[in-house]
Amino acid sequence: MGETKAAPTVGAAGAESVNQANSYESPTHTNILQQTGHEVKGYGATEQAILSLLSSGRDNALKRRELMSLTGLHDRVLRRGIEALRRAGVVICSDVSGYYLPGTLEEVQEFIRQEEARARSTFFTLQSARQLAEQMQQQGEQVRFSEVV
Repeated sequence: MGETKAAPTVGAAGAESVNQANSYESPTHTNILQQTGHEVKGYGATEQAILSLLSSGRDNALKRRELMSLTGLHDRVLRRGIEALRRAGVVICSDVSGYYLPGTLEEVQEFIRQEEARARSTFFTLQSARQLAEQMQQQGEQVRFSEVV
């Protein structure tokens, strides 16, 4: 039988210290919100459940399925909770290893590069849709998609 991975937890102060050359002491979630000018209020149950399981560093990443199993949340609810935390200023990294709080500058930089690439891809997709909308508007919506491609 496979070994069951114990769910990592954020320390009592909400942060962990990482001892690597380019690491830093992770700020607490409250500090992150204060630094970004957001009001500090309690998180909802979904967000609290997610934060209670995330730890610093890629090595402590949890796959989405693991988070779903540990929290009892459905996939869409989990993803919305992660998005809500990110919009509130909490940096939650994600890659093929799963979701985790950044433990090093390198992890933050990699996450930034990944998200910028995703944003560029979305921009190009939107650019094509805008061009189609403009063509349809100019032709009084008489153009069919098959005529444009």
